[in-house]
Amino acid sequence: MLAERLKLVNFRNNEYSEINFTDGVNVIYGENAAGKTNILEAVFYFAAGKSFRGCKDRELLRFGCDAAAAFLTFSDRVKRAEMGLKLYKNHRREFQKDGVKVTKLSEYLGAFRAVVFTPDHLSLIKGQPENRRRFADLAICQSYPRYASYLSEYNRILAQKNALLKSEATDAYKYDMLAVYNEKASFSAGAISFNRRRFLKQLSAVAAEEHGEISGGGEALIIRYAGCTEEEHESAEEARKAMLAYLNSKAEAEVTHRMCLFGVHRDDFSVFLNGKNARYYASQGQQRSAVLALKLAEGEMSKRATGEYPVFLFDDILSELDAYRREIVLKKTAGRQVIITGCETDFFEGANVENRLCVKDGKIGNR
Repeated sequence: MLAERLKLVNFRNNEYSEINFTDGVNVIYGENAAGKTNILEAVFYFAAGKSFRGCKDRELLRFGCDAAAAFLTFSDRVKRAEMGLKLYKNHRREFQKDGVKVTKLSEYLGAFRAVVFTPDHLSLIKGQPENRRRFADLAICQSYPRYASYLSEYNRILAQKNALLKSEATDAYKYDMLAVYNEKASFSAGAISFNRRRFLKQLSAVAAEEHGEISGGGEALIIRYAGCTEEEHESAEEARKAMLAYLNSKAEAEVTHRMCLFGVHRDDFSVFLNGKNARYYASQGQQRSAVLALKLAEGEMSKRATGEYPVFLFDDILSELDAYRREIVLKKTAGRQVIITGCETDFFEGANVENRLCVKDGKIGNR
């Protein structure tokens, strides 16, 4: 997978830019708040259909503008293609593939793939559960675009359930409607649970290999999924049936508390090192090594699934790592396309940098 050219129009602080990337290491440098991360954000949007910062689409528009656009030309083993994105202040966003409008996100995802690693990911182990769910969900969407539809459908039904529970309707009516909503939610919730479990099981095995190299074989890493249903299922249909029974069993508690307390929106996973939860018992250095293993494993899994590596996006991450871990990042991504941002160019010494881009006030120039 190779990102070749990015065009931005009124995206974040960028009025207009055309950026050419090369194979190998691309370095984007400049002062803080110059707009380096905005470039990675635009590239990753084409892989995930959303910003890795978790912001709303209207926040991506340049200040004072009613619309923004981004276009990415990329190539894989089969073909060269272009994806387009148009964002509006007061209208729904628009997607394009090779100039043709795409109406479903699931038809957009999976064509271009990327792994992003930001300083925020260093708190992936000890941070909030929603950060870990977002990490898993974004990775799954790229390999299985249909998964995005399950997330959207589940969140829609979840909002309906919460509105029902907070209403002044009678308890009898709420119980009747919850049965209807739970039946509908079981399809998307079962698919989400099934795919998360399968992804994290595979990620655990690959991350263990990566972490073994990083730690010199001194620590054993394993990921444990804490889902709302405990058992692992052979199919999404089995997961759906289990999810329906689970959701229905929690109806009384949700009616009493007047909110949705149970479901896949509460799921989490933990990383264990030598049998101990890394969130509580690992040092900061051990946690950083574990997160680095997760991100490298994410890229390796994408390669095993598709036959080629995704584009690696590193947002000012080298300055957050010590010299040993920086060397690992550069070594493990050798021979792959990497786009790295940073303020200090010293961190890139020793790397085979193919392309250097300087960013100043949202404007990009080759140096």
